[in-house]
Amino acid sequence: MATMAPLVIDFAKLLDGVPPGAWVAVSADGERVVAYSAEMHEAIRLAVEAGEEHPLVIRVPSTSSTFVF
Repeated sequence: MATMAPLVIDFAKLLDGVPPGAWVAVSADGERVVAYSAEMHEAIRLAVEAGEEHPLVIRVPSTSSTFVF
C-alpha cells in the first residue's frame, strides 16, 4: 500500500501583505490569494465571483505567532 505525503503549504509568503485579522480565500491548489476581507462571507463571495468555486478560507492571526493545523 502506497503512503501519501501530507500536503504542506507555507502560508507565510502567500499571506504577506494581507492585513492582520482578515479572512482570506485561497485557491483550491493553495497557490494564490483569491480574495480577502474583514468578513468571512465577503471573502467567500469575492472568491466565487473571481471564479474560485471552492476556496480554502482561513483567517490571518491578529498577532504574530506560529501555529500548525
